[in-house]
Amino acid sequence: MSTGAINSSFNPSVLAQLGLTGSTTSSSSATSGTGSSGSQLGQQAFLNLMVAELKNQDPTQPMSGQNMLAQLAQFSTVSGIQSMSTSFATLSKSLSTNQSLQAASLVGRTVLAPSSMAVLPASGSLQGSVDVTTPASQVSVGIYDTSGQLVKQMDLGTQAQGLANFSWDGTNMQGTPMPAGTYEVKAVGQVNGQSQGLGVLSPAQVSSVTLAQNGGPITLALSGGMGNVDLSQIRQIS
Repeated sequence: MSTGAINSSFNPSVLAQLGLTGSTTSSSSATSGTGSSGSQLGQQAFLNLMVAELKNQDPTQPMSGQNMLAQLAQFSTVSGIQSMSTSFATLSKSLSTNQSLQAASLVGRTVLAPSSMAVLPASGSLQGSVDVTTPASQVSVGIYDTSGQLVKQMDLGTQAQGLANFSWDGTNMQGTPMPAGTYEVKAVGQVNGQSQGLGVLSPAQVSSVTLAQNGGPITLALSGGMGNVDLSQIRQIS
């Protein structure tokens, strides 16, 4: 915000006495310290100018208290805005640094994130959750192999809004154990009488963290070929 509007009423003779010209003050900005080489009018220069104006004003037409208070209020507002802007910039940088450090500590941890891919470990089971944003009935989860063939279907029934957890023991519909690896998980349910696909959240280990650049999001790389997700998408950390 320029201080040109603040200084436009100063007496030209006073500006000359202080080595300030009308063009100098009209393009100035409220900064601390003295005016810099004819391009800025700082706080101290403004106060000097105000005092000189009062000393040299026409006794028959003195500056009204209302005008003086208006100028002081405007200058105070400009200084306050600049101080607040600096404070917000410092706070933003601090928060970004803290968030980056917290994200880096997730490497090696298991998180629950949106992903249709999930890993079945050797001699283990596959867990996950269905993200039920609206109460749904007839919720079911289908497990598919890499060729797109349905391996197992699990019925979860009616689910309230929230996370509906499921667990697959690693066997197909005939009870035969399936090999360890990555499988696709799909969920559907009846919402207001209509069949609707539901989001799936899968657990995965964080393998690396890409820190934010130029205000961008922090990205987590998930192991097991589950891709990358933004830090903001993580629903659980274990």
